Amino acid sequence: MVSFINFEDSNRKCPANTLAYTVQSGDTLYNIASKFNTTVYDIVSLNPGIDTESLRVGQVVCIPKQKLEPMCPIGTSPYKIKQGDTLAGIANRFNTTVESILLVNPAVMGNNLRIGQVICIAQEKTVQTVCKMANSYVIRKGETFSSIAITLNVSLKNLLNANPGVSPNNLYEGLAICIPMAPIIFSITINTMEKTLILYRNGIFFKAYPIAVGKPTTPTPKGTFTIVNKQLNPGGPFGSRWMGLSRPHYGIHGTNNPASIGTAASNGCIRMYASDVEDLFNYVSIGTVVRIF
Repeated sequence: MVSFINFEDSNRKCPANTLAYTVQSGDTLYNIASKFNTTVYDIVSLNPGIDTESLRVGQVVCIPKQKLEPMCPIGTSPYKIKQGDTLAGIANRFNTTVESILLVNPAVMGNNLRIGQVICIAQEKTVQTVCKMANSYVIRKGETFSSIAITLNVSLKNLLNANPGVSPNNLYEGLAICIPMAPIIFSITINTMEKTLILYRNGIFFKAYPIAVGKPTTPTPKGTFTIVNKQLNPGGPFGSRWMGLSRPHYGIHGTNNPASIGTAASNGCIRMYASDVEDLFNYVSIGTVVRIF
């Protein structure tokens, strides 16, 4: 929804070490965060009182400059090089190996680290590389590579090949892995009147989830779309999962306002309870068809 700005909106001064960004037509916090390699949570924290559902064209939003470093892939976290650091020392500190660090930081020169340089450190116990087309999956309690392969209709061999740094005998809850591209067996239908999302497997009803849809002034778009991107932990109003639609700026995501589920409350996106969106995220792959009516 486009709205007018006031004088304070357009003349806001951002604090030091931040970047002032002027909101443009069609902007959402999610696409602004993506544009500047930051998170919705960090933007909201830096802009107290910001209306996450209704940005105003011309409004000035402050962006944290420190997030302009490249984002780290799923399963890793950023680390800023300090004086005296070596790759061997960093590897020892984080219970990983130099080889693992170099694998997720191909541009890093081990003998030429720079103070302030940001590198990515793989989560303890594993090396997690960037997934092809961001096709990721989060391990749940009791799951194995074999059970995941059966659920998603992929071969066990291809699943293992897509995760060369992951030991199939050392999976743990919350570990992010990559899913190889395969024939898509799931599809989604969203009924905006009933505020329900239906997941189908091979055309047969599989699961149903309650949702929130767009407000009358910012309705959820209707039509047939596909999932074009997935993101873990986008933060802020988007909760723990994001699945972007081929209609720009719209997606299926979690929420920091669970009371809104079952109502028309969003800016056009589909909101889900945290446990539901985390469940759906694992079934949905890039290219999944989403029909909204």
